[in-house]
Amino acid sequence: MADEKEIGTTGHQWDDEEGYPLKEYNNPLPKWWLYSYYATIVYAVVYWILYPAWPIPGGEYTKGVLGWSQHKQLEEELAVSNAAKKPFNDKLAALSTDEIAKDSQLLQYAVSAGKAIFGDNCAPCHGGSGVGAKAGGFPALVDDDWLYGGTFEQISETIRGGRAGQMPAHLDSAEGSFTAAQVEDLTQYTLSLSGSSTDAGAAGRGDALYRGDAGCNNCHGDSGKGSLLGSANGEKLDESIGAPNLTDGIWLYGGDAKTVKHSIAYGRKGVMPAWEADSEGSNRKLSELEIKQLAIYVHTLGGGK
Repeated sequence: MADEKEIGTTGHQWDDEEGYPLKEYNNPLPKWWLYSYYATIVYAVVYWILYPAWPIPGGEYTKGVLGWSQHKQLEEELAVSNAAKKPFNDKLAALSTDEIAKDSQLLQYAVSAGKAIFGDNCAPCHGGSGVGAKAGGFPALVDDDWLYGGTFEQISETIRGGRAGQMPAHLDSAEGSFTAAQVEDLTQYTLSLSGSSTDAGAAGRGDALYRGDAGCNNCHGDSGKGSLLGSANGEKLDESIGAPNLTDGIWLYGGDAKTVKHSIAYGRKGVMPAWEADSEGSNRKLSELEIKQLAIYVHTLGGGK
């Protein structure tokens, strides 16, 4: 019988147990695997030469002989995109919102651009689809219940200059001038304005307070229709007050008795930041074109007038 071919080992051998020693063989790696490994090394070296790769002192990095970078590529792609959008942007800037609304192609472009602006800046408060959030008192933009008006011009004005609304506290322990019982009466009357079931006696007393010492009608109107639709003592209310309509069942912070009572007792403060380029109080400013695009998008959400 021919001698078996001797297989090389690493020289490492475990204890011989029952005549069968455990040996660590020195088998070579498959050539295809070895060549693949060498190819990755060559690829890495070529990549280091051609592209940005290694950090160097001073916060810099090797640039690569091709001079490529992600920032440069982004700038080039943005330049191409801006060039493609320029004809549309020029038309948008030159036309009024009413004229844009009559051009279906231009309107679609403005809505698409406005939606992107809304998602970047407005969605955190008003929600991605504009439904608002009662927890923070952020108005819904998809209905026709507006605090300051829902025309193109009014929406643009709101975006451009922002809004600041304030409902004063009425409870005496919260710097108001009314007792808890009187606040309850005002709550019952306020709920009755939207058809909610209330205590008739308390609502009657609240009616007298609403038009009397509390002076609620000076902002919400004699009939509670708000500053946009209402009037007080025969005079149209100032639309810039931003007092909500109390008769339509649409509530900024919630329409249950507990929430309404809290609003009357402790007041509310709502702030819409200004987005005009020259305004203060906002980290991100919008150009006049962006304000127009955003106003058009908000108008088309469903509540525009």
